[in-house]
Amino acid sequence: MIISINLGHTWLVRLAVTEIGWDGGLRRGVINTAGRADAARWEELIGRIPAYPPPYRVAPGSAVYHISVDDHVILVSEHDLAGPLRDLVIGVLTIGRIS
Repeated sequence: MIISINLGHTWLVRLAVTEIGWDGGLRRGVINTAGRADAARWEELIGRIPAYPPPYRVAPGSAVYHISVDDHVILVSEHDLAGPLRDLVIGVLTIGRIS
């Protein structure tokens, strides 16, 4: 796993996702989990992230995602985004949307 942390209601984990579109467009979402009623959901998603996510591979015409869980950073192309990473990206960009 990327991160091993017990969120409960006292820990703060900062999740941030930046989507860089094939056309240069940006979307960003940030979620701070401390005190959130759904903190257990985020903890479960974080716990499912593989220890070795797919290596970044350039895929012309697809977006790139910069995913950070506190100090851990993953860079993944849209065509390699699957499973828990995909769930995390969708959730953070939907709920924590900034732009």
